[in-house]
Amino acid sequence: MAEAPQITPLVVRDGNPQGNPSPFYTTFSGKGSQDSVQFHLLIESSATEAEALCQRALGSFQKSFTSGGRASLTTVLGDAFQTCHKDLEAANAPHDMASRVGVGVTCLAMRGDEAYLAVVGDSVMYLRDRHGVTKITPVVQGTSSPVLGTSSDPIEVTMARPGLNPGESLLVASGSLEDAAGYAALENIMATSPQAAVEKLAIMMGEDPLFLAIILNAPTS
Repeated sequence: MAEAPQITPLVVRDGNPQGNPSPFYTTFSGKGSQDSVQFHLLIESSATEAEALCQRALGSFQKSFTSGGRASLTTVLGDAFQTCHKDLEAANAPHDMASRVGVGVTCLAMRGDEAYLAVVGDSVMYLRDRHGVTKITPVVQGTSSPVLGTSSDPIEVTMARPGLNPGESLLVASGSLEDAAGYAALENIMATSPQAAVEKLAIMMGEDPLFLAIILNAPTS
């Protein structure tokens, strides 16, 4: 097995780099059949007070990823999203459809040097290789619900298995990235140190920064 990529979370929230990351960014190890998997969650919501809703989503995912005996990681990921969707929909049930607020989740699951990505909501991926930086966001299939918990219908989970060659980097981020940074800024961020990247992101996000991202750096050899 090849050496695993280095994983660096970039979290800017409430104006503070790396401040108050949970439940908006959380990482934990699976159990049972997934005991070799490290799960990384980026969770966001448009709710005025988003923490409680995101915490509910986090609890649902943690329960799914740390229990059960299903061997297929893609099945575990898909089931976890559907379960969270039902949990949040039940919490939203007392509210009319117009006032319901959902949650977007990006899950990066790492098993050794293998990366699995599952998304519901806005999410982007950028690859930096010897040619520069390229957007490689997976195409959403079907009529995917934009967020979890706002509808009683099942949701479509967008999945991908991004592969990295030696020396390449992958940025997985919340959709607000594209509102804050252009191509040149992304290339600069992915080529700099994690601390410098966080500082640059905080400046770009303005007076009320909120940025969630993960960078994977593949070993050079």
